[in-house]
Amino acid sequence: MLANPGESRYTFSMEKEKPTISKMIGRWKDLSDRQKQKVLTLAMFAVAALLIVIAIIIGIASCAGAKRTENAETAADPIPVLLRAKWENEKAVEAEAIQKPEEQPGTLPEIDSAETAPDGEGTANEPEGSAERKYETLKKHDKGEAVTQLQNRLMELGYLEIEEPTDYFGNSTEYAVSLFQRQHELKQDGIAGEQTQTLLYSKEAKHYTMLEGAEGRDVKMLQEQLVELGYLSSSDVDRIYGEKTVEAVKAFQKRNGLTQDGKAGEKTLDKLFSDDARMTKAKEEQIKAEEKAENAKSKATPKPTKSSSKTTQKPGSKSTPKATKKPTPTPKQDSKIDKFIKAANSKIGCEYVLGDSGPKTFDCSGFVTWCLRQAGVKTSRLNAEGFSKVSRWKNITKMSDLKRGDLLFFKSDSSSRVSHTGIYIGGNTMIDASSSNGKVVKRALSSYFKRNFVNARRPWE
Repeated sequence: MLANPGESRYTFSMEKEKPTISKMIGRWKDLSDRQKQKVLTLAMFAVAALLIVIAIIIGIASCAGAKRTENAETAADPIPVLLRAKWENEKAVEAEAIQKPEEQPGTLPEIDSAETAPDGEGTANEPEGSAERKYETLKKHDKGEAVTQLQNRLMELGYLEIEEPTDYFGNSTEYAVSLFQRQHELKQDGIAGEQTQTLLYSKEAKHYTMLEGAEGRDVKMLQEQLVELGYLSSSDVDRIYGEKTVEAVKAFQKRNGLTQDGKAGEKTLDKLFSDDARMTKAKEEQIKAEEKAENAKSKATPKPTKSSSKTTQKPGSKSTPKATKKPTPTPKQDSKIDKFIKAANSKIGCEYVLGDSGPKTFDCSGFVTWCLRQAGVKTSRLNAEGFSKVSRWKNITKMSDLKRGDLLFFKSDSSSRVSHTGIYIGGNTMIDASSSNGKVVKRALSSYFKRNFVNARRPWE
């Protein structure tokens, strides 16, 4: 009846010991279905609790990082956080007010009168919608419609004088772009990049004007004309618009009733290269003295006497008739028109260079000047506009009335200003120094030239 004490203690401790998950897993096969279900439930609760703890840790870390970033931004920003939204809203309204005039379709911003050049050149209107445009870089040898638009704008502003816009970026376009860059103190590389085009198509774009400090072929052409009119010495032709050139331009402006600002703008250049440009008084007196001496010389030269073909015979004397020799026919001399066209033909293929007037390189008006002088016509070195207004030459207003040897004058589609001249040789053909071809050419009058014909002048009547 007495129980073993050791055995009873062991049995009691086993009955009182609670089963653990690890022990249950170890005895998984020996567990009942209820115990297995309990183990699985506890495992799921443990995993869920672990996931919740991980999520809480991540959330706390994110909030701490965001707080540090906000504090750093607030310390760097001088505008208080609470006022920042209000400030940004006010800036947006202010920017909208500034851009509002450009957003009105069909209108252009007004140009302040203070921006107009003293010589009356002024600034050109800004093409509509140019503020929103992005421009691709255009350079020599590029082709396309963007090049045509570039040429039209350069012609409008007076930097480019070509017979017609093309889609090819050649020497003349490159030079015109460099002149625009010189005028606006940009890098003078002849490449129309985004900065150059943005300014070119804006209301701030200035009309072509030569100013003190400018250098180039155009300055040389200006100086040579000032020499011809007596305002500058030939030794001062150096391609640099320096102090002497400025003073010479001022003297010319004063003599011709223009604003004396020393700048060679549109009005000054038009007058300088026109037929009615006034020389200095000293130059005028010199020319009058030369003409007077030439007239006196021609009067002093005795006229040849005509020899009598009749012989007097005494009455009753017999005369032996002599055989008369037929006069040797003198070769017909070329007329001035013939010499003019012959000179033009002799220069076909010569290179086009803006501002040059021969004998190897020419621009359009320089070519006409050289040919006229070869034909014995006295003329100053004028531009196309100047030649078109020479009042002593007969004016022709219809192409159907053209005659061989007439000077032709054309504008462009985008301007009413005369920008090109050529020599009519008959048969709907002309010879001209072509900027688009880069040389002196003989060609038919295309529909473009017929559409843009302004007038013709006849120096021979």
